[in-house]
Amino acid sequence: MFSPCQGYRIEGLTDGDSNWSNQPVDPNLKVMPSIYRQNFYGKPHKTYMSYYSPLGPTSISVKKEKDEYYLLICTEKGFEEVRVPKATVYRPTGRKVLGMKPKSLHVITSVRPELTNYNLSKVAGKNIQDELLKVYEPEFSKVMKVGILYCKDGHHDENEMLKNISVNSSPEYIEFLNFLGEKVELKDFKNYSGGLDITNNSSGTHSIFSKYKDVEIMYHVSTMLPFFPSDPKQTERRKHICNDRIVIVFNDGKQAYNPNCIKSKNTQIIILVQPIKPIENSTIGISNDERKCDDTTPISSPVINNPGSPNINSSGTRYKVSIANKNEVPGYGPALPDAPVFNKDEAFRNFLYEKMIAGASSLRNSPVFTGKAQSDKAAVFLNIINKYSKNPTTTIEPL
Repeated sequence: MFSPCQGYRIEGLTDGDSNWSNQPVDPNLKVMPSIYRQNFYGKPHKTYMSYYSPLGPTSISVKKEKDEYYLLICTEKGFEEVRVPKATVYRPTGRKVLGMKPKSLHVITSVRPELTNYNLSKVAGKNIQDELLKVYEPEFSKVMKVGILYCKDGHHDENEMLKNISVNSSPEYIEFLNFLGEKVELKDFKNYSGGLDITNNSSGTHSIFSKYKDVEIMYHVSTMLPFFPSDPKQTERRKHICNDRIVIVFNDGKQAYNPNCIKSKNTQIIILVQPIKPIENSTIGISNDERKCDDTTPISSPVINNPGSPNINSSGTRYKVSIANKNEVPGYGPALPDAPVFNKDEAFRNFLYEKMIAGASSLRNSPVFTGKAQSDKAAVFLNIINKYSKNPTTTIEPL
């Protein structure tokens, strides 16, 4: 469990306090695919771009529906959805007489007249759709990087924890890593790498990776990152762990954990996991508060057969969980149960991933990251427009 700490909102029990603390969930917080993914991505539509249009850098996606045209207009100021009834779109007399459909330009200028007679670049292909997702969706909506810090019995300082190595870690810790995801080789890794080096092994040779629903998660595992005995601060490990917004701390001891142990402005959510096993079968001590939790029936559900998930066995392992959020982080679900004790099963794994994904989404509304996210999104948008709008077309064909 966590020790009381200013600047953090604790979900669960804190050391020396038997009163249960939960956090209100923001009712407006939803983890949803973007409008672009729902209505345009992978569906028939056309996209036009310009860097120097009267609207400034602009992307306009146009889709034909049954009785209307659906436009998604994106500029540096944001995006706007517009629906235009087909009957209201202007067509020159010649096109009407011949029964021809309006050009895309007619549809666009019916809602943005300032683009009349302005040529736009038509952009096609799967690549542009993938790139536009980076604009319409936050960077952590489909990929996430999460830190894992291993805390041995008696450790209280971040520097001590960053010096832990795999060969000296406990069976319970290794079991938890195997439960979280798959151990993968980093060299030439094809999925999301989370910033780890997949060419020269400068970030280590292996890591833990998982895919939950359609979200890819790469873990920065402290004991799998390079260890340099001559570096007291373990700079390489710190570089990754302290830049993660979400960090899982696996506490192998009975001591309380101080959230401020991680010296990072980026880390906003800390998930503390502590294994609970029968005393005679474990190397881990159990405090009086843990004994109280140990007598409580853990949260469980039938195991879901999922060939893609890690091996989840019936070893009897259980975990106690607490969560610390910086005060600025909006509330998010699912709520941590009272008592926060889980079997090592599919229900616990689902809870962890749902909690991490919802927590990452909540950070979009955190003041610490709102400005940076908008700035990053604007930079991505301008790069895409500049890349694809070099040579505007002289005509725009019919829809």
